[in-house]
Amino acid sequence: MLTDQEIKSLYDKEYKYFMENDSGTLGQWLSSKGTSFDCYIQFINETDSSIQRINDKIDFARNIFYAFLKPFQSPYFYWTLLLLIMYKFNARRPIIKLVLYHYTLRAIGDIIEQLGKLLPYYHAISRDGSCVSVCISAEHHPLKWFLTRQINSFFWYIGEIIGDWYPLLRTKAVTKNKNNLKLLYITCIIYNISKLAVPISQLYVSPSKLYMDKRFNNEFVTKYYNFYWVLQAIIAFTTFIYEWVIYKTLKKELFNKTRKTEEYGLMKKFRLISEFRIIISAMIALLSFPFLFVVSTINIYFHNNGKEEIDCSVEEFRAVVTSVQYIFIFIDQILLISSKNNGNNLLDMDHYFRGDKTSGDNYNTGILNSQDVNYI
Repeated sequence: MLTDQEIKSLYDKEYKYFMENDSGTLGQWLSSKGTSFDCYIQFINETDSSIQRINDKIDFARNIFYAFLKPFQSPYFYWTLLLLIMYKFNARRPIIKLVLYHYTLRAIGDIIEQLGKLLPYYHAISRDGSCVSVCISAEHHPLKWFLTRQINSFFWYIGEIIGDWYPLLRTKAVTKNKNNLKLLYITCIIYNISKLAVPISQLYVSPSKLYMDKRFNNEFVTKYYNFYWVLQAIIAFTTFIYEWVIYKTLKKELFNKTRKTEEYGLMKKFRLISEFRIIISAMIALLSFPFLFVVSTINIYFHNNGKEEIDCSVEEFRAVVTSVQYIFIFIDQILLISSKNNGNNLLDMDHYFRGDKTSGDNYNTGILNSQDVNYI
């Protein structure tokens, strides 16, 4: 238990970090430790012990250590490293640039998210007037919200967007129909904008508005999350449209021309035909759309009817679906290289990522006349 003298000493040193009223600059809110100095004193009295202090120091060091480990925990690190080895670390290739940008941006996002765990406490007053100090989510700490949402989300979503360009570039290489190509670009741009809208929307949730009268501004945050789930529903819908255009374009432009491969089984087509793999990837996204869209709609309903405590989010499922799309980039590239080395090229891949148009004859005769080509 703190003595009066210790409390006075803390007051002189720490009180400036507590937003006892709603006024204050953005910088003051970001450097604040809470909205109630009394709750801070209560927290210290309840938890101040030598063991707790040691545990807090260990947690601090552990989270910094884990932040450095985050790039290596990402599954994309090993896929990217494998692809670099197979391409002999030739970073000038467009595909290597794409996967490096995709991996690097998402890894930076993971690091920032881990660093957010260095901010576990924010001392404020709960709805019922009691003190609360443990942050149960990012929006309960102004600096944590700023770092892990307003900044970090840009790294995550832009990294995803770069990965989303891969099927577009692959599809572009095989379509000669200008209308299909135009539709492909339009749907991709709309899809990218819908994703980018999420981190942009979080910029409007100012850290200075997360608390009002020393209490968490639940009404303001709930209103934002209602809008957030609308954005997630739009993303699910634009994903469906984008993947559908890819599926229809590839099916029309490629598979209608590969008559000589009709006798092949599913696994052989998957192993030898790059566009078949892209179609499988698109189909996974298409099949997941109804579930993700319904979940977003249910969350919108709950937030509009004062039941925001009910959490129906399935972020882990969404992460799995998106990860499959990006892992297919690496699988596709590895199988392309393998097909070249084994002399089993079905297609002339020298056109990819250069914008060249490919003739239908290449698709029909590629399996009979394997060529030594550069894949990307």
